[in-house]
Amino acid sequence: MSKTKFMLTEVDGDLFSAPESHSLAHCVAADFGMGAGIAVKFKQIYGQVDELLSQGVQSGGVAALKDNQRFIYYLVTKKQSWDKPTYDTLRSSLEAMREHMKSNNVENLAIPRIGCGIDGLEWNKVIAELHKVFCNEHLHIVVYNFVPK
Repeated sequence: MSKTKFMLTEVDGDLFSAPESHSLAHCVAADFGMGAGIAVKFKQIYGQVDELLSQGVQSGGVAALKDNQRFIYYLVTKKQSWDKPTYDTLRSSLEAMREHMKSNNVENLAIPRIGCGIDGLEWNKVIAELHKVFCNEHLHIVVYNFVPK
């Protein structure tokens, strides 16, 4: 990849099968309830809810956990678990994650269709936000579209 080559690829499969070389990201509320959707699996696998809460991230920010050589990003897109995110809070969270990724040399990211499950955002609008935020970055985002067996 050239220095500012942004790439977004979609694949069918399980996000948690992404290579260890890829950091992961998903959307949560500032209360870190993580009681529904893919957030439940993140909570089961990575835990550390107290560590996430201690970071004091508000809506529009990002919390992160280190998992060996990668980061697990928690895009805080709403205040409470029952709230709905907006495209503005999503963009703000993505921008916060971008800054963390740049300072930690993260070049590969695996995500689900962020904000589009229970949260109800439209995927074509989310893709547009991803392109706006990351278009000038040396980054490959792989979107995992879950396919039930």
